Amino acid sequence: MKEIITKFIKGMIIGVAALTAGAGTFAIVLGIYDRCMEIIANPFKNFKENLKYIWPILLGILLSAACCANLVGYLLNEYNAFTRCAFLGIIIGGIPTLFAVANKKGFKKKYLISTLIALIITIICTVIANNTKAGTEVTYLSKIELILYGAIYAWGAVMPGMTTIHILIYLGVLSPILKGFTTLNLAIIIPFGIGYIALALTTAGMITYLFKKFYGMTYYAIIGFSITSLVMFVPEFKSIGQGIIGVIIILISTLFMYGITRLDKKIEETKEEGALTNEK
Repeated sequence: MKEIITKFIKGMIIGVAALTAGAGTFAIVLGIYDRCMEIIANPFKNFKENLKYIWPILLGILLSAACCANLVGYLLNEYNAFTRCAFLGIIIGGIPTLFAVANKKGFKKKYLISTLIALIITIICTVIANNTKAGTEVTYLSKIELILYGAIYAWGAVMPGMTTIHILIYLGVLSPILKGFTTLNLAIIIPFGIGYIALALTTAGMITYLFKKFYGMTYYAIIGFSITSLVMFVPEFKSIGQGIIGVIIILISTLFMYGITRLDKKIEETKEEGALTNEK
């Protein structure tokens, strides 16, 4: 039950993250990114085991995304700095786990090359995104357009440290798409979902291959994407009082995320001990 609840909470965090800066970074710091990519790339391989692992995560993602779409939009509009602080703390709290997983198969100095490349790419993308301005809101979206936007959004959700939500804002399509999901408009949800799933499946296969062939290089590139993504969440405070509150929020969310990762580690250790006991 603890394992199910932990995964459900992780799914809820990822569901909210998918509405802002993409889910990839948060999936990494929560320790479920590579396993989920493997499942998405080969969903029918070890189907029962995969389903047992992923269903609490998917449930959390769906519930939080459905319930929080309007709330996240409201918080980002009305309490932008504090909301950014919460996400900043969540990423910071998961960084120790991120490095532990990356070094699981050893460390080589050449891995830092991929980290540097990832840092440069993310900085360039962030500068471009921050210089974009929202376009005129679109009132009609064709099925082909929705499939394309679903694929664009999936790229930012699957690739760690990358976000494509600025593109949807710039094109003026984010608001009608979110409205379509909150009102359960299948004419929007289905084609958008097709584009999203198609791109996610393709990308997951590529990432799974890289993990198998170049584990260290791939993970240190992901570390570069993830750490640089912290820049995207650095808020601007209007007063010292806001800054103090922001720091408190960062500390609380950092401790919360660290606690979740520690609990998850204990669960995995308990499972391994149980497996060894059964073998004996």
